[in-house]
Amino acid sequence: AVVSTQSTGLCTFVLINLSLFVSYALYTLPGAFLPIYNLDRGIGSASTGIILACVPLCYIIVCPIAGKLLDKYSAKTMLLISTGMLAVVTFLSAALGHVTNNTWFIVLIVLLRLIQGANGGVIDVIAFAITAKIYPGNIALTTSIIETSLNLAVAFSPFLGGVFYEAGGFYLSFVVTACAVTVVLIGTFFGVTNVDTKRDSAGGNLFSVLKEVAVWFPAWHSAACMILFNFYIPILSPYVQASFNAGPTFAGFALLINTAGICITAPFLGHAMDKLNPYVFMAASAFLLPAAYWFLGPAPFVAGVVAASKTQLVVTLAVIGVLVPLGCYPGLLIMFDLYTVKYGKMPQAVKNYITAIYCASFPLGGCIGSAMSGLIAEKLTFSLTTTYIS
Repeated sequence: AVVSTQSTGLCTFVLINLSLFVSYALYTLPGAFLPIYNLDRGIGSASTGIILACVPLCYIIVCPIAGKLLDKYSAKTMLLISTGMLAVVTFLSAALGHVTNNTWFIVLIVLLRLIQGANGGVIDVIAFAITAKIYPGNIALTTSIIETSLNLAVAFSPFLGGVFYEAGGFYLSFVVTACAVTVVLIGTFFGVTNVDTKRDSAGGNLFSVLKEVAVWFPAWHSAACMILFNFYIPILSPYVQASFNAGPTFAGFALLINTAGICITAPFLGHAMDKLNPYVFMAASAFLLPAAYWFLGPAPFVAGVVAASKTQLVVTLAVIGVLVPLGCYPGLLIMFDLYTVKYGKMPQAVKNYITAIYCASFPLGGCIGSAMSGLIAEKLTFSLTTTYIS
């Protein structure tokens, strides 16, 4: 069946947002406690960065493939399979705390996070593709709502992960999340109505779409914003522990405040982008977001004005959280707009591919940011590391 009423479309939209929420909760759950847990096991920050980068790496690869699969297969079936796999992987992750050998621990957690990332990428593409089909006149607004859902997960998951870790260790952090994924899986089975995203009569192929500057340039801008958004996650817990004698709960709280800026401003920005010029928002982020990063360390050339403290860290993270949506959220609307202006129309297959490329830009930035931070932080201080990446 194809969504044909406003009520069924709204129900599908809500459940898709819940699927995205649990998917990204699993992605960011270890952010607050895994660096500390690994250090206690004798695992370095470079390995931690690689572990955290596994999920976005799979997103990059899987998103274009998922866009292609949407041409042929039921969106609901793909959503159910991917959500079910997330539940299985999370339950298995809980058992890794019993693996005493560090080499096997790293191998197994990387394998599970690769599987998690592959299925999370499918959910990501399905969410944006179905939403664009249900609400074609409100692309930026619905994109901002979806991003709010996933960023709520990004905000609360590290904080809750830190709380669960301090309460019950590695095992409890994953078991609670796995139960939440199972509940969402049941809701998806009964509540989501399939939306037709299959290829229409007009053609289009992935490689021809990838050649378009109108497609990959806005996508790269979104990726650059996500590099800055993900860069500090693997190194924040060790930094606050060494500098402020604070544990994973404070690191999770700081990340929560960071993402709260996105969650609060996203719907208003999305509505404004649908009504105003979205290109202006993207251009503003290109200047403001790197500049805000100078105050995170803080950079040596602003250290005389701003001293490192818990308050300075939380306030800067909050500001960065407000600026990230300026660059990311207009991306899909701009990609659709530029392609339509050039060719006069956009076949469903092309819309699927553009959506997949847009989705892949987020984990591309996350992968680069997480991997680079762990490697650079082993050689430099936190202030120099954040200065260089900006």
